[in-house]
Amino acid sequence: MNGVYIYNAGKGECIRLRYGDGHNIFIDTGVTRFADTLKRLCHEIIDAGETLDLLILTHVDDDHIGGILALLRMGWKCPFREVRMNGAENIGADNAQLSTRQNCEVAKMLRKQQVKITPMTAGDVFYVGGAEITVIQPGKLAQDRAYGNTPLAHYKSDYAVDLSELAERPITKKDTSINNKNSVVFIFQFQGKRFLFTGDAWAEDIIAGLEEEKQRFDLVKLPHHGAVGNISKEFPEHISCENFLICTDGVMHPDKQTAAKLQKWYGKIRITSPSDWWNRVFFTENDDRSCMELLCREGEIFQWGI
Repeated sequence: MNGVYIYNAGKGECIRLRYGDGHNIFIDTGVTRFADTLKRLCHEIIDAGETLDLLILTHVDDDHIGGILALLRMGWKCPFREVRMNGAENIGADNAQLSTRQNCEVAKMLRKQQVKITPMTAGDVFYVGGAEITVIQPGKLAQDRAYGNTPLAHYKSDYAVDLSELAERPITKKDTSINNKNSVVFIFQFQGKRFLFTGDAWAEDIIAGLEEEKQRFDLVKLPHHGAVGNISKEFPEHISCENFLICTDGVMHPDKQTAAKLQKWYGKIRITSPSDWWNRVFFTENDDRSCMELLCREGEIFQWGI
């Protein structure tokens, strides 16, 4: 069935878009232990006579490229017609600190197999199987800033705080990871449906990549596994949506304030995740969830017909 599929890839992400006449795009490949599942999924798609048109690796962190790295190390022949990925190794940056060793290793092994590798930069528009993909981040500025080794911000759990209080609190956390800043952010459009995929991008870069007028999306994949440091109060001014996707196993993310802010900004919302992290002491007895639908689903989560 044509639609959006999500998979429980641990703390990482793996999303599949199936559309048209058997076209498939994968976005990220999860952590190392997701490798066997990734391999099985690819083989099932090929055995069904469908095509693996494109793999998009949004950025170089191991919870996004770990799956394919593990498979390539085992000698797996990459079945994707094309891979689009960014990193110092393939965007021409002199400083290789952005491109961790595993990113360089992935690119090297893919090129050895003669797999086409293409970087993604803001302003790029391309078509895959009749679908239009518009890249809105990273721009050259983000890539030029990809130096140094800034550590990922530490997120302390806010689960014991009521939703109502978190909704009114200002967002004080901010992602500082340069790898995350260089995440690919793109809009996927097919048969009148529009999806926004954000990798682990910074909130300010997502907003900067969108047009000034508010845009309507049928689904938004929240950045950085639902971390509140990657959203901002400007979201409702630029993004109109009721359906949100959070890819996480609940170990490190999401922040509860993210859910509180979304409910405040958008009213009635639906959050889908491949893991039921909200059943792990996420809510207090005072929390009003009447306007928040939480769905735990793995596999197809959205369809738009044949």
